[in-house]
Amino acid sequence: MESEKDKQENAQPQAAAPKPAEAAPEASAAEAGAPEASAAGEGTMPISVSRRRVFIGLGVAAVVIIGAALAMQRTPQEPNRPGSTVAADITLITSDRADVDCAAATGIGEYRCGFSDENMPWNGDEAKKLKPFYTADRHLYLIPGLFTNPALQDRYKAEPPDKPRDLLKRFTAKCNLKIAGKVGGTRVRWLTSGTWSNPEEVEVATIVDCKVDG
Repeated sequence: MESEKDKQENAQPQAAAPKPAEAAPEASAAEAGAPEASAAGEGTMPISVSRRRVFIGLGVAAVVIIGAALAMQRTPQEPNRPGSTVAADITLITSDRADVDCAAATGIGEYRCGFSDENMPWNGDEAKKLKPFYTADRHLYLIPGLFTNPALQDRYKAEPPDKPRDLLKRFTAKCNLKIAGKVGGTRVRWLTSGTWSNPEEVEVATIVDCKVDG
């Protein structure tokens, strides 16, 4: 039988035997992987910055587009002096001759809107009847007898409005207009079945000359 001394001697090598140092290599591997993670992180930074720049660029483009759209809306302009002459490009279709109209309680000189109010038509001569027209730069004028001008009469005869509006070809009347003054409380509409706009003060201009493009 083993003595107590022998048992202690046999137990000491087992107790003193070092455990396998497997954790150290794993730590080393983690340390070795750290540069890779850092490199990966560094690689993603330019992508993030690039995406951020793209989003900023899209935001700026959106602002520009919205600004351009708002600029297309009519904004108040300085009125011209009565008696002055202005150039005006007016985009039309032949059905505008009957479709567009204005309503106002007063006129200017011999010129009046086709309605004295929304429900009371004025059956005056077309040459003296004011009608609303926008220029290409979104300036609104009341112009009497636009379609009685010889150039527009010829264009009207060449394409009578005997078909749907969307099938009529647009053309531009390039006119010189003489400012006559302003009519307050004017309402306008763009179709015979359309609704009247809110009242506003609108400049009246008579035709000096016109030519047709289109």
